[in-house]
Amino acid sequence: MNELESHIFTYIVQFRGGTYCTQVISENIENSVFKWLEKIKEEKNEIQYLGNKTLENLEFQILNQMDFPTKLSRLNNVWFLQFRSKSGSFFINIVKTSNT
Repeated sequence: MNELESHIFTYIVQFRGGTYCTQVISENIENSVFKWLEKIKEEKNEIQYLGNKTLENLEFQILNQMDFPTKLSRLNNVWFLQFRSKSGSFFINIVKTSNT
C-alpha cells in the first residue's frame, strides 16, 4: 500500500487589519483547508476579533459551500481563498512550502 505524500502548506490570513500565519501538513490543497480549520479553532485566541460566531460561520462555509482555493496563474504552489462573515472577510494566501 502506498502512503500518501504529505506537504507543508503555509496559510497567510488577513482578517480585520491583522495578519495571521500558520502551517498544516496535508496530502493536498483541498484537505489542507479542513486541517487549517481545525488549527484555527485551536489557535483562535491568537486572532483578534475572531469570536465563536465568526468561527462557526467560517466552519459552515468550509463544510457546506466551500469554493476550493484558486491556483494563482504563473505561480507554482500558490493559491488564494476568501471567506466573508458579518465581522469581516478572510483573505487567505496558501503556499505549498515543502514536502515533509
